[in-house]
Amino acid sequence: MAADTPALPSVTDARDERDEQAGRRILRLMSGFVAVGYLAYALMTSSLVIDSTAVMQPWWTVLAVILTFGTGLALGPAGRWADVRGIRLVAAVAACGYALSLALWWFAWSGAELNVVGGIWMSQFPGLAAIAAALAFRPMIAFGYLVVVNAAVIVVSHVLRPADLNGPLFVDIAWGCSYSLIFVSAAVMAIRTAGILDRTRSEAYRATAAAAAADARSTERSRFDALTHDNVMSTLLTASRRGGSPELAQDARAALAAVERAAVGDSADAVGGNDAISQVRAAVGLVDPTLTVAVDADDALPSYPGEAVSAIASATAEAVRNSRRHAGAGATTTVTVTASASSLRAEIRDDGRGFDPTHISASRLGIAVSIRGRIRRIEGGDAAVMSRPGGGTRVVVEWSA
Repeated sequence: MAADTPALPSVTDARDERDEQAGRRILRLMSGFVAVGYLAYALMTSSLVIDSTAVMQPWWTVLAVILTFGTGLALGPAGRWADVRGIRLVAAVAACGYALSLALWWFAWSGAELNVVGGIWMSQFPGLAAIAAALAFRPMIAFGYLVVVNAAVIVVSHVLRPADLNGPLFVDIAWGCSYSLIFVSAAVMAIRTAGILDRTRSEAYRATAAAAAADARSTERSRFDALTHDNVMSTLLTASRRGGSPELAQDARAALAAVERAAVGDSADAVGGNDAISQVRAAVGLVDPTLTVAVDADDALPSYPGEAVSAIASATAEAVRNSRRHAGAGATTTVTVTASASSLRAEIRDDGRGFDPTHISASRLGIAVSIRGRIRRIEGGDAAVMSRPGGGTRVVVEWSA
């Protein structure tokens, strides 16, 4: 009989911090890369910044340096100490700072030309600002940002420089966008790949949790299948065949006690050697009070794992129960318990009609679940069932350290 079990509960979709480990790592590395880029460009364009003061209001130069390089360099400490949200916020401020400085240019320009081939200093790194935008915004926004700021800064350079220093405007814009697009695309792909890895990791965690839950339910179901078969069904079968008797009352009390222990999860961690033998003898006595259990034990016995003792006692009782039911009326059954410093073993023999173990139905839980399954679930446990038609049956259940 298989106990009904509820359907497997759905695994929650709550994301653990581990689910974004790759994303955080890539974001921190990229923010550090962008901060180093801003530092490098601050050093390389310092002469251009000084040259631009000849045609720009001082307030704009100071403000533009702070909004551009100050916010860009802030990505360094943000990438090291801030969380993901903080990094994205600083990256957004850096991208907006560059765009705002560019937008304020017109209001600070004196109208004079700047005789510099490179144009305005901001034209040297629009792609770097676009990478900062890629850290903060969605890819389409980052690409749009690149096109807008690149086109704007090239137009500003064309206005500032003498006409003989300018090339075709459209070609310059196309070249600037194409060149910067390579680096922005690499940043977007790195962030996207990290996101895919995080989602895969998250799915793996959920799948593992679901598998663990299913395994736990399967184990619990097997445990209750064995409990139902060994105690409840046996008691009901005895009642139907023999009616009321002291043995039936004893079996019923034992079944109720087993159900209560299973409900509260009560299980001893260790059982003394003599107590372990007594537990096996008591389990056999519940099935057949007239059966004497032979004991072969060392003088000094250790403690055995409670789970192993319980499994051996229950499996032994089930083997005796099967012998009573199927061996035949004239069959003789013997039980021998062997206890040593490193093992606990029970052997059940009968000289009954026997059977072919290879032709037992999968729906018969006595051997598959209550004997083999129960013993083999514990570490160090083993069970063997040997029989042949007309040759009796021998069952051995044991635990070894």
